Amino acid sequence: MFKKYLKVAGTSLLAIVMALTLTGCGEKQTPEAKEMIVWGFVDEDVFKPIIKDFNKKNKIKVTYVKKKLDSNYENDALNSIMSGQGPDVWAIPNDWVYRHKEKLTPLPDAVAKSNKLNVSETFADFVQKDNIFDGKVYGLTPGVDMLQIYYNPNLFNEATQRASTALKSQTDARKEITGILGQFPITWGEFNKILPWLTVKNGNFITTSAVAMGTSNNISYPEDILSLLMLQNQTKMVSDDLAQTSFNLPVKNSAGEEIYSGTNALDFYASYANPASPNYTWNQSMPNDVQAFIEGKVAMIFNYGDLAGYLNQAYPNFKYTRALIPQIGDFNPITDYASYTTYVVPEISPTQSDAWNFIAQMSIKSYGTYNSATMTLAPNKNTEEKVLANRRSRKGPTKTEIVSGTTWNKGRYPVELDNLFKDAISRVNTGSQSPQASLDTAATKLTELLRKEGW
Repeated sequence: MFKKYLKVAGTSLLAIVMALTLTGCGEKQTPEAKEMIVWGFVDEDVFKPIIKDFNKKNKIKVTYVKKKLDSNYENDALNSIMSGQGPDVWAIPNDWVYRHKEKLTPLPDAVAKSNKLNVSETFADFVQKDNIFDGKVYGLTPGVDMLQIYYNPNLFNEATQRASTALKSQTDARKEITGILGQFPITWGEFNKILPWLTVKNGNFITTSAVAMGTSNNISYPEDILSLLMLQNQTKMVSDDLAQTSFNLPVKNSAGEEIYSGTNALDFYASYANPASPNYTWNQSMPNDVQAFIEGKVAMIFNYGDLAGYLNQAYPNFKYTRALIPQIGDFNPITDYASYTTYVVPEISPTQSDAWNFIAQMSIKSYGTYNSATMTLAPNKNTEEKVLANRRSRKGPTKTEIVSGTTWNKGRYPVELDNLFKDAISRVNTGSQSPQASLDTAATKLTELLRKEGW
């Protein structure tokens, strides 16, 4: 998915939009609208067939506008909405829905009925959790993405050769390591076993890194990887009422012992950039992870499906393979991290019914077109059983991973939360705070945001 290095919109602008909503100035306009504006982040060609299908039954003109999800996007959208220039269908990250729900119009019953749309029966559980609040559907999506690993098969082959030579007389160890390298690890334990064979050093200098992991300054999605590790460790991120951060607090395991699962996740993540750790293979002086991957300086990186489209177009001769995220093991639930674009309708849009009809059609009928063009997965509910062994050798996420997909509610300040996680990682990297102290710092700041009244 798209990088979420975004700033929070100005408080005054948000206040104005909310005031318009609450006073009734944002109600649907009576004159029939002649045009509907759709904002999105993908190329126009993706939406051309979707719009064509929509116009077979709907005569309103649909204009698609491609936008860049950057630090200006939120303010630009709110300014445009207030000025009556659209968007009527607004693309936002899935963790923004809770932030903006007071400014959105929920799915009308009439639209749901006319499209035979039953959200609870159709969409994956995490999609419902991200988009439904107080029984109202505020957004839907035609495609979801999962955090995944991209790896360089040539570097894996070289590592296999090194292991085969070094472990020539150790039959069992050789078979284990070469087997993991040949099929890709399905647990973090297996993952760490192959790190020494993928990491190439010249003295203390790392010339080839096993994985881009452990830092926050040169990795595409450090906040998502840390969230994933916390959720895999069954960390409770926030209280049910969203009034208290809890990812830094202890929980009791099956033996009744208190463990700091969130802290353990941060410590584990940072270990890959800690020279004193056996996992050490990356550091803050390394180049950007994607560029390092393209240049053959790192064997594995974490990213989303849209990176495949970029690599295929920009570097058609570059060989890579995708794989699923390792899991903790048989005693923890299989957990994958989802991120995606959701489509919503501003309450002051004059085309609310048409806009929701468009989103409904796109999400339940035209999603195949969207999926193939954006390298995403259909958001449909899946009931396949989650089996760890079945993940072996799977080349990237499939519809099966919809079952294990998860997200979490970051409250009204998702961008700031992401930055708090990055800062927490950085403090551990520099040694200015321990993992526990660093998470405590982040938790205190997030709790202040969760309890903040108004904008």
